[in-house]
Amino acid sequence: MAVRWQPQALKTSLLVLFDRWDRYNQARQVNTVRKNQKMDRLDALRLFLDVAEIGSFSGVARQRALATSTVSLAINQLEAEFNAVLIRRSTRRLVFTHEGEMLLVDARRIVSEWDAAMADLREDGPLSGPIRVTATNDFGRRHLRRHLDDFQRLYPDIHVGLVLSDNSIDLIDQRIDIALRYGPLVDSNLRARLILRGYRHVCASPRYWDRVGRPSHPYDLLKHNCLILDRPGAPLTAWPFLENGKQFSVKVAGDRSANDGGLIREWAIDGVGVVIKNGCDIQSELEEGVLETALDDYIASSVDLYLVQPAGVPSRRVVTLLEYLASVIGKSGGHVLGPDPD
Repeated sequence: MAVRWQPQALKTSLLVLFDRWDRYNQARQVNTVRKNQKMDRLDALRLFLDVAEIGSFSGVARQRALATSTVSLAINQLEAEFNAVLIRRSTRRLVFTHEGEMLLVDARRIVSEWDAAMADLREDGPLSGPIRVTATNDFGRRHLRRHLDDFQRLYPDIHVGLVLSDNSIDLIDQRIDIALRYGPLVDSNLRARLILRGYRHVCASPRYWDRVGRPSHPYDLLKHNCLILDRPGAPLTAWPFLENGKQFSVKVAGDRSANDGGLIREWAIDGVGVVIKNGCDIQSELEEGVLETALDDYIASSVDLYLVQPAGVPSRRVVTLLEYLASVIGKSGGHVLGPDPD
C-alpha cells in the first residue's frame, strides 16, 4: 500500500532537514575559521584573564558581545602556543592548571604594561579608567577615603575601587594597583615607597586606666584585658616593645577580638580594655583625650607606612594617584606620635 504524505507533515520534515543542513554548514564554516584564523595574542590574553575573572566561556562571550566559539578559540590558541593545558573544562566549572595559574600572573603583568604604555602615548588626554586601592580598615576609613574623594574631584573620569582589609591581601590576585601598608615589608617582588614614619602605642580610655591602673612595665599587660586584632592565621597577640636597646614581645590576651581595627579602637574608647594601635589611627582620639597612652618609654622601633605597587610599569593614572597620596599623606614629613629619632 502506498504511503500518502500529509502536506503539513511534509512541510515540517523539510524544515527539519533544511535546519540540519544549515547547522552542518555553519559547523563547517566555524571549523574552517578555527583552522585558518589566528587571534591577536594580546586579545587572547585579555580573554584568558576575563575567563579567570568571570568563570565561564559563555559569561565572557556575553560580556564582550562575542561568540562563545571565539573565546574557545583564544584559549585553544594559547594552549597550542604554550604546548600545555591551561584550563580543564567540565560541565560544572573551569579549573586552572598549574601552567594556567602561572600564565595568569604573567598575563596580568603583560596586559597592564601594554595598557600603561598606550596610555603614556596619550599623555595630553584626560586621566580616566579604573584604579584599585587597598588599605587597612581604620586607615582607609579615617584618612584614605577623603584623600580619594579629593583626587576624584580633580579627575572625575577616574573610577576608584577601595578594598579595606586588615589582612595582607595578594595584590596580583586581587588586581590591586596601589596598597598602603605598614612595614616591615617582606615581599621583595613589590615596589615600595616610604611616605610616613609612625609608631604603635598602647592605649586605653581614661575610665579604664582609672578603674584598673596603668601598667608600669610591658609585662604588667598580662593582668589587663587586651583587645586583639584577629587576623586570620596571625592574630596580633604578641605586642612588641623595646627595653635597653633590646626588642621583646609580650603575649597578651583578653575577652574580645575582631578582624577590624576600627572596632578594636571603638571598644577601647568605650573603656572595655587596652589596645595597641598605629599612631595615625588614634591621633585625633589622643588629642581629644578619649584615649591615653601608656608604656611610652618602651615604644618599639617605628612602624612605617608605605605606598606599595606590583612590579611593572604603572599607568599614568596610577602614577598620578601615587604622587598625590605621597604628597597629601606624607606632607607632615618625618615621624608621627613617637619618640624623636636619635
